[in-house]
Amino acid sequence: MACEACRSALKKIREQERELDRCQIASRNLKESEELYRTISQKSLAGIYVVQDGRFCNANDNASSYAGYAPQEIIGMKSDGIIHPEDRDHVKKNAREMLRGVHSIPHTFRIITKQGLVRWIMETVTSITYDGRPAILGNSMDITELKTAETRLRESENLYRAIFEHTGTATIIIEEDTTISLVNEQFVMMSGYQRQKWEGKKSWAAFVVPGDVERMTSYHQLRRSDPTSAPRNYEFGFIDSRGRTRDVALTVGMIPGTKKSVASFADITEHKSAEQKLRDSENLYRTIFETTGTSVIIIEDDMTIVLANTEFEILTGAPKAYWEGKRKWTEFVAPNDLPRMIRYHETRRTDPAAAPGLYEFTLIDKKGNHHNILNTIAMIPGSKKSVASLTDITEQKRSEAALRKREEEVQMKSQNLQEVNTALKVLLKQREEDRTELEDKVLSNVQTLVLPYLEKLKQGCMAARDISLVQVLEANLMNIVSPFAQHLTSRHLRLTPKELHIANMIKDGKTTKDIAALMNVCPGAVSLHRNHIRKKLGLNNEKINLRTYLGSMK
Repeated sequence: MACEACRSALKKIREQERELDRCQIASRNLKESEELYRTISQKSLAGIYVVQDGRFCNANDNASSYAGYAPQEIIGMKSDGIIHPEDRDHVKKNAREMLRGVHSIPHTFRIITKQGLVRWIMETVTSITYDGRPAILGNSMDITELKTAETRLRESENLYRAIFEHTGTATIIIEEDTTISLVNEQFVMMSGYQRQKWEGKKSWAAFVVPGDVERMTSYHQLRRSDPTSAPRNYEFGFIDSRGRTRDVALTVGMIPGTKKSVASFADITEHKSAEQKLRDSENLYRTIFETTGTSVIIIEDDMTIVLANTEFEILTGAPKAYWEGKRKWTEFVAPNDLPRMIRYHETRRTDPAAAPGLYEFTLIDKKGNHHNILNTIAMIPGSKKSVASLTDITEQKRSEAALRKREEEVQMKSQNLQEVNTALKVLLKQREEDRTELEDKVLSNVQTLVLPYLEKLKQGCMAARDISLVQVLEANLMNIVSPFAQHLTSRHLRLTPKELHIANMIKDGKTTKDIAALMNVCPGAVSLHRNHIRKKLGLNNEKINLRTYLGSMK
């Protein structure tokens, strides 16, 4: 009996020893697991945290730093306390579905940091047991920079597409094999065909007149081997859907990093027609000027003769080269008539109606001969120049009978010359008005439809080469419109380019908020420029609407 009791006691002792060994092994495993968790938690690039009863009960440095807290600060905080209010319901729904195994794809949401900043987080969650109770283990990464980059990329793509569609110019994208891959609405209107007729189906050669295809094909190939060796701007004949040939100005360039090119078209048919009409008008003017049968000169404000015809050469005995741009009309006028004619000259430029348009004076030619001259003179509209027709009436003065007859001829010639002068005035005035209108349109379109988008483009996330290209484009645009801008600035009280830009947008009905968005500045900066514009326009103490006032300015 004693031996049996000993054996039983020994067996219990061995079982207790084995149980003690298992506990020690479990303790070591637990310790190793805890060490492993701490190592993974602290060394991981992700944010790792444990949420129990809706509060953080454990978090590594990354998790707390995402929210701008120290690890000890975040423990005990409500887990949804740092989530952006607009995203809380979305986060709870996704977390529940992930815990139930409905989906395992990481979800994204915004948090608000201790400093009040908004950051983007990507998270996965899983169920665990922590201190013997259910808990949630979260893994997260800060993807704010990625989200920012995505936003900028979308904005950049939207900007490029907006520019492509709304630039006001027909534009296409061309593949290396000459296929048109993309067209905008302006090109659709210009060609007369729908997009589906072009995109991915036809070559640009389909709309080019046969005589220009070979030249443009060589440009196309050369541009892809050496972009700088092919011209960027040239003209060609464009055939639309109705078979009409249009004169078109083309601007084309390569898209960096690709074999594609972008081409913009401007229909210059009417412009070409206007140029031809202008040349015809100038030829008519010069023909009339030379063949009118009367000595005619054009006089500057300082009395210098800038243009003379052949009849004037004969009358004065000196060639055109002697007079034009070198000498004043006072050189051929007799001393007795000079004060009167100088007074006429000055009066005519302040009040054309107050000075006579027809009078006589004595002209002295290069040989010293005196000629009685009937002078018909008038201002050229829109300028300080005047045109004078000089008729030699010396012979008529010598004979009363001949004078009466000659007076009738002079009357007839004077009437003809007045009609010619009227025609010249109309032609010159129309030419000046056309030029001014063209300048204003070009300047307004560039400042309103191009520069704001270039400014936004420069603010976007672009490669250095893209920035350089945008800067070159902006510089070239400013070089093109600078003569117009200087002319417009002189008429509008020397406003700065930025003030002119803002003034144009105000005139077009844009609000301060709209202008600030287009120029990528704060509304306060726009308001400051508005005040400067009002001051330069003399409206500081006037209850006048700035947009209404700008709309009334010419």
